[in-house]
This record gives sequence, structure tokens and C-alpha cells, in this order.
Amino acid sequence: MRQWSFWLFLVGALSADVERIPQTMLHQADWICKKYTLEIAKTPPPSPLPQPQNCLNEASIWFAIPLDELPSPAFTSLTDGALWDCLKEIGVQGVYLQGLKTGGQFRTQINLDPQWGANWDLLATMLQKKGLQIMGNSLGNSTGIGPDFNLALQNVGEYSSLYHLIEIPSQDWKILPKTGSAYANIPWLTLQELHKKGYVPQQFAPLVKNSHWNATGPISCNDGKVRRWIYLVEDTSKPVIDWLAASFAGSRIAAADLIDSIYNLGEKSIRIDAKIAAHAKEALALWIRKLNSFSIQESAGGIASIQDVATDLVVDTLTRPALLHALLCQDTEALKLIYRLYLEEKIDTRRLLHELQPFDAFTCDWAEFLQNPKKKLHYHDEILTAEALRARLLKQDMLKAAGNPLATWTQHCMTALDIKDFNQRREDVADLHQLLAFFYLMQPGGFSFSASDLLGTVNKQPLNLMGPNENALYPSLPGQLTNPKSFAMRLRKMISVRRENNLDKGALIGIPKTASPGLMLLIYQLPNHMLQLLAINLAEVAATHTLEIPAIRNTSAIDLMTGLAEPKPLDSTQLRLTLAPFSGKVVLFQTKYYD
Repeated sequence: MRQWSFWLFLVGALSADVERIPQTMLHQADWICKKYTLEIAKTPPPSPLPQPQNCLNEASIWFAIPLDELPSPAFTSLTDGALWDCLKEIGVQGVYLQGLKTGGQFRTQINLDPQWGANWDLLATMLQKKGLQIMGNSLGNSTGIGPDFNLALQNVGEYSSLYHLIEIPSQDWKILPKTGSAYANIPWLTLQELHKKGYVPQQFAPLVKNSHWNATGPISCNDGKVRRWIYLVEDTSKPVIDWLAASFAGSRIAAADLIDSIYNLGEKSIRIDAKIAAHAKEALALWIRKLNSFSIQESAGGIASIQDVATDLVVDTLTRPALLHALLCQDTEALKLIYRLYLEEKIDTRRLLHELQPFDAFTCDWAEFLQNPKKKLHYHDEILTAEALRARLLKQDMLKAAGNPLATWTQHCMTALDIKDFNQRREDVADLHQLLAFFYLMQPGGFSFSASDLLGTVNKQPLNLMGPNENALYPSLPGQLTNPKSFAMRLRKMISVRRENNLDKGALIGIPKTASPGLMLLIYQLPNHMLQLLAINLAEVAATHTLEIPAIRNTSAIDLMTGLAEPKPLDSTQLRLTLAPFSGKVVLFQTKYYD
């Protein structure tokens, strides 16, 4: 309602409201950059190379908190020291606070959101004392509809250069759509006409219902001229930043936003929006490194979008749809395929940040296959184009997910077990949910889980970490820490095993073929040159496999979760694995040394 009123306000004849300039991000950015100029001048030039291991040494286990999902007021519950003591007990090293600044994903201010301000200093001090790192978000690819966009539409100063904003002369207003409100989406045919006239710099695919361009109604600008604009948008109305404008206004805001996040809020790691242009991501990564912090890139494309990125870590979005497919269809072949592509394209899996929840995008996107539709891929005993394989997998996903691909992992586990109420088979759902966490935790790189994971929620709802919750598989966090079989305590055990054996530093070297569709095997080489085997069975039947690896001769095979030896003769190059339904193992091949 507030946004609607704002747009109606814009349509009338307006003079530039100069009193709003101090409220703009561009004004705040110039002030922040001047304030810290001398301090930043003393910092050494950043390394041009990513620093993944340094980043992981600071924190490799993250707990994600979407602030809008906490009971109101959110920061009151977060200033409970007992909460952070519980998370530290599990093994959490960092906290990812989502929606910390005004406007959230679509920023309208550089500063902390006022609703968090009263308790921020207390929370920041508490996290510092507990030794927990803070992760935040950089400025996104778009902003909210705030003072900066208001002044841009009124053609004030450099504000119009902040966005992809194009003025349409009055003689061509007849081409533009009528605006019943303050703006209207531009249909594809109209966009083509505007392109032919030289207004829109790109061609666009036909048969798209809604384009990425909007048109405004008539606006009375600061100079007295009435203008109509077209502008590039995200999420139907949010104006996209022009990262290559001559004024570099967007880059200046982004730089100042990072200064504020790192120097004022104490954030040690910053996540960069996937939709930002590649050159801007590279500049932001270097800037973050110069400020002695670490960068993590969100990715929205295929393998090319995570290859040779400038950030220290990159979010692994490609294995998540494949893991979901393996869970729902009891078939890990597509998951193996993604890992084979990682090996073929020489992706360093130590740079990947694996996340469980929240799902913030269409989970079954199969982005790698979408980006390379004609690529030939081996799938089971077939050779298919990526386009054909994506169509097949997507059809299976939607059928199995019952039209709800954005469900929580708990819901997907219930679907995989074909149950409607988790109370019917609570332990089975919990075991399967735990297996997903196990799969990501026993791999190199970073690991992030959320409050929804920790509570096992069935739907999106306000979350009370320290108290009871409806429609949640698990009890409160304090309650879980008294039960050795709870999700939190089992997570604690896995994190401990991961840390003691340096599993976050392993390098992927092999993906063996298996006869059982639900069986997935990954082989890693650890820094001490020992081999690690990660095995999961996502089928409702037991799986058996004999593994042949010449390098495991004169080694003992140790199950790291139990501490017990696997039945492998010392001089053998074979290991016979047996996994129960919906179970996993992590095995270390420990070298036998002789005097």
C-alpha cells in the first residue's frame, strides 16, 4: 500500500524536493566515502586472487537468519546470549543476517534498518564476544522505490544516471502504454518498436508476457519540463542500477555500502547479488578484499557463472536441484552428472558454499542445462542434449514435488517418504533430513543452514528458536541440546568430525559409477594426501557396491562417524560398501606406516 501511494504521488506535477537529497543513498555514499578516505588510503592493494582458504579459516559453518521470519520485534530474541551459546555449542562460526539494511533485498538506504537500530549495538557486541562472524549482503542489482529513484525521475543532478532510465520525447508518447497507475509494463511488441527507434539498446525474445521494461506516466521535473521515462526493472517494478554509467553513481553507492557494512556493522563476509553484472561483481570483490573482508558470490547461471569468479567463495546452486531430484526420485544420476561436470570444468569445490535453506529461487531450475541446451551429456546409458535432459528431469521433479518445488527440505523429505503428516513417521523424516545435511557437511568448502532447517519447519512461519513452534519437526534449540539424537546434536557431531579431519579442505578427485540408482559416491583427497569417501544412499532399499581404488592399498578404512573400521584387508585395493536405506557414510582411508 505504501508503494502504491508513493507511485500515485509521483504522477502529478512535482518540483524536485531538495529536502529529500540527504535521505538518498547517493548523498550518503559521498559522505561515507569522504569520511573514510584517509583510513582506506592506508590499506594495501588487494590480492587479485581469491582467498578461499583464508575465508574458510575465519568461518566455514554459517547459520542463516532471515530477519523477517523471526517473531516481532526480531532483534529482541537475537539479543538472548543463551541463543548464541547454543549455536556455538553446535559448531556455528558465523551468522548470516538477511534483511539488515533499509529496504532489504531492494535497498532504499545505506544505513541499518531503523527497526533493528535500538538493539544492534548490543547484538553486534555479543556476537563479537562469542567469536561469531557476521555475514551481510551487498547492494543488490536493483533498488527499492525510494528517494534516489524519485529524484532520478525528476531529472535532478546525477540521480537519473543511477538507473537504466531513458527519456521518451513527447512525439513518441503515443507508442508507450497507458498508465492507469504511475507506471505500466511495456509489452513485447511495443518494446520492439522502441528498439527500432533507438530507445531500447537490446533485442528481446518474443512471446514473453511481461518485459523487463516499465514506462512512467507524465512527470513534472525539476526544470519545469514534463517527461515520460522508460526504465529497466526487476521484480515487476524495482529499478535496475546502471553499473556502467559515466557518473559511476551505482558503483559509488555500492562501495560506500560496503564501507558501512564492514567498518560500522563489523561484517566480515559479504554476499554479492547474483544478478549484478560480471564486471561489477569483480570490482566489488576486489573492494571487499581491500577492506580486509571476504566476498561470496551468489550464482544464478550454470557452471560458467561460477568459473573464474573473483570472489573468495561462490554459492553452490547447481547441486541443490540435483540433490532434490535424487531425494524425490531415488535416483542420483543427475547429481553425479553435476559433480562430473565440476571435475571436467576444473571447478575447485573447496570454493563452494553449500546451503540447505532457505529456497530463494525456483529450486528445479537446472540452470546448467538451460544455459547450454545443445551440449551432449551422458545420463545413465543414454546420450542426451542438455535441453532434452532438462525437460525430462523437470517433468519428473514437478510430478514428484506435487507442484510445490519451493517447499522446505522437511516437506520434501515427507514427500519422498510419501507421508502427509510428519507425526506418522517423525524419526524417518528426521533421519532423511539429517542425511541431506550430512551430504553437504562432509564435502569441502562452506556449509550454511537456517532456522527453518534447525527447527524442521513444514511451512514459512515466524520462528522461535528458543521456544515451541507449530508445524515444526523438532523442538526448541535448548530442548534439542539435551537430546543426543536431535537434529542439533547430530549436526554437532558431524561438524566436529568435519573439523577434526579437515574435510573442508579436501579436493574432489573421483565420482565412481554405481549400479544402484540411489547410491552416490564421491572421492576426495585431503591435505595429508589421505583419501576420503563420501557415500549416501537415497533409496528405500539397501545398496551394495565394491569399490576398486589402487591408492587404498596398505590403508585401513575408518568410518569417521562411528570410529569403527570397515571390513577391508590392509593390502587390498577394494572396499565393499553396504548402505542401509536412506543412509550415509564418510570413510577415511588411513595409511599404515611401517618402521
